[in-house]
Amino acid sequence: MFKKKKNYLKQIYKMNPETNAYIIEVSLIDYNEIFNGWDPSPIKRRDLDPDLVSFLEECDSDIPLEFSLELLFYLPEDQYDQEKENLSRVGIKNYFDYSVHFIKKELKQVRDKIILYIIMAIAFLSVGYLSGQQVEPSFYTAILIEGFTIGGWVFLWEVFSLFFFSRQEISGRLKRYIRLKNTKISFKYK
Repeated sequence: MFKKKKNYLKQIYKMNPETNAYIIEVSLIDYNEIFNGWDPSPIKRRDLDPDLVSFLEECDSDIPLEFSLELLFYLPEDQYDQEKENLSRVGIKNYFDYSVHFIKKELKQVRDKIILYIIMAIAFLSVGYLSGQQVEPSFYTAILIEGFTIGGWVFLWEVFSLFFFSRQEISGRLKRYIRLKNTKISFKYK
């Protein structure tokens, strides 16, 4: 199965024989197509074009994480400008650095929620359990005790949901963005 996928990938993407990295190729008219036209920031801090980011994410998700990537931009020969080329490299790296920073921050927030929800689950379940043994159940206390018990189980389910689903998704995105951040960027002129 793995060999089939690798052959399939070689039909879609070129592979650098020296580095065994898959090459993501992008054709441009000029350097400005790399960056978001609505962002007035200098190129070093400008956001990437949303369509380019979407394309890179899609290509990145096709290729298993154990392979490295290279990004190759094709531009017309008359567009060659070493300074713009260098600034574009820096801008792309900065964009993915920035994205990695925020994904790590999001992952930390999920971890903090997991800890808080574990504490809340234990507290609610303990109150529900101990109240059921200590208090003579009347109609209202029975509802209150059931509310604490159900609330505790809801918090516990949220812990499982965050840990097994959200955290995994964010961790996967983090690994992919780190790989994109470390991607070698080249320019070729035709």
